[in-house]
Amino acid sequence: MRRLSYFILSSAVVLLTVASISSCNKDQTPLAVPDQCADTISFVGIVEPMIQANCSTSGCHNAATSSAGYNLEGHGNISANGIAILNVIRHESGFAPMPFGQAKLNDSIINQFDCWVIQGKLNN
Repeated sequence: MRRLSYFILSSAVVLLTVASISSCNKDQTPLAVPDQCADTISFVGIVEPMIQANCSTSGCHNAATSSAGYNLEGHGNISANGIAILNVIRHESGFAPMPFGQAKLNDSIINQFDCWVIQGKLNN
């Protein structure tokens, strides 16, 4: 009986440890509902202009400034930072809310960026 209790307790500790470690991830996955992503999101037509207007402006995340080490000019840079961008524009806990010193972007813009990430961050 004592062996069985020890086995059950040990198994519970291992299971809880694995569950807590696997849930520790600061990068969050996109949360858009697939039905909201029926249309392919254009990088050139939607994503890049949104980033240019709200993120890669002078003094922020452009090539010249690269505030906080982020240059958000061009598909490669934006794509490489897609999940981080989602977390900051969503104002997720633990991330600096962006755009800095401005109101949160509207849900439509955030959802379009979310869909672009879900769709594979296409350069289209």
